[in-house]
Amino acid sequence: MASENGGSSRIGTLEKGFQIIEIVEKEESATLTEVADRMGVARSTVHDYLTTLLDLEYLVKNDGAYQLGLKFTRLGTNARETVPLSNVITPYLERLANETGETVWFLVEECGLAVYLRHAEGEQGIKTEHFIGGRSYLHCHAGGKAILAQFPEDRVNEIIDKHGLPEITENTITSREALFQELEQIREQNYAQNQSEQLEETRAVSAAIVIDDEVLGAISVGGPAHRLRGERFEDELPNQVMSAVNEIRLNQLYS
Repeated sequence: MASENGGSSRIGTLEKGFQIIEIVEKEESATLTEVADRMGVARSTVHDYLTTLLDLEYLVKNDGAYQLGLKFTRLGTNARETVPLSNVITPYLERLANETGETVWFLVEECGLAVYLRHAEGEQGIKTEHFIGGRSYLHCHAGGKAILAQFPEDRVNEIIDKHGLPEITENTITSREALFQELEQIREQNYAQNQSEQLEETRAVSAAIVIDDEVLGAISVGGPAHRLRGERFEDELPNQVMSAVNEIRLNQLYS
């Protein structure tokens, strides 16, 4: 199988190994039979992979089921630390969460997807399906659109060509033309909004963090639609988010 960049072929055995890891991660705990059934591969083949991953301590086995080993904790932590701002962003998120009372996220773009890296909870913050390290499409929420608005048109088209514009809710933007129109508006006003485009009955406001023409991520404040409405949604929250982003940018430029 050719790679996406037209270079050397992908290694099938390596792909199968990571496929097993992702199955175990998604299921949280999976037996040999469950993994084999999900992959459509013989149990004996899967057994060899699982045994190797156990020996390497990337998987552990409890009561006949396989789980991710804590070795991934170190890998994930080290990966996150390579992201610019990851080590300095938390105080800003916590302050914004305290000011707004809502949930605040710091997210970045990788491989054309949004990746959630840090967050803070305000007093009224709601729990959602988002989690540290989780990935989602860029076009269906405020942070992703804030980031896309900073990319050149050809980069946005590449992302759409790769991931499409799937409909997550009835409010999700699903046409290229409509998305580009909204990205233009975001550039003009310097912030993005999400109106139940990823999760029903929720809204969010976000602004991208751009330093020396590099898009380092976005800060997003989200909450239930009944609280994020009217002047608060249109003026107050955008000003609070943009103020936090500007402070981060200035501190990084002159630190």
